[in-house]
Amino acid sequence: MGKKIGDRISMEDQSDSTTIVILPKIQRWKEWLLTIWVAGFTFIGAVMIYLLLGGIYSLQVVGDNVEDIRDQQLVYTIVFLGFWAYFEFKVVKALLWYKFGKELIKIDRDTLWIKRSVLSYGKSHRYFFDNIKNFHLIKHDDTGFGQFFENAYWSLGTDALTFDYFTKAKSFGRKLDEKTANLLMRFMDDRIKTLRKKK
Repeated sequence: MGKKIGDRISMEDQSDSTTIVILPKIQRWKEWLLTIWVAGFTFIGAVMIYLLLGGIYSLQVVGDNVEDIRDQQLVYTIVFLGFWAYFEFKVVKALLWYKFGKELIKIDRDTLWIKRSVLSYGKSHRYFFDNIKNFHLIKHDDTGFGQFFENAYWSLGTDALTFDYFTKAKSFGRKLDEKTANLLMRFMDDRIKTLRKKK
């Protein structure tokens, strides 16, 4: 029988490993609003792409400097599409994560495996315990604008746990609150010690 921490984290123990699944933080009404927003934003982008690919020259322009006005519209369209592409990518990625994503963590006798997958697509990363140092909670400034921006519903969010692996910091546990992240860290510490004793 598996264990759970809150409504987002489930754990399953096997004889020589432990599997942990972290689901995204789902709020259905926000998910529906995000879906509607993405559909509308995608439609606006499609219209602007049409204008960029020749539609601007089919518009009726009133004034003396028709070519200058159209050139200005072309510049505006290109700048708009630059911003649009950035936010479209971020929001579609977040929507797919909320609908189909999860974090998979596997602990065995020698290694920690971490995989972020959407519809089973994602790369699994392997970390040997002998090279993992300084496993701890990430302290976030909840009052800062950057933290608010990164954890908005249309964004993927920040991680709650981190460790050093050689010279790089690795992190996981998207949008976990401090209490849940602390419980998960203690559970992982316990399982790592237990499994390593079996070597």
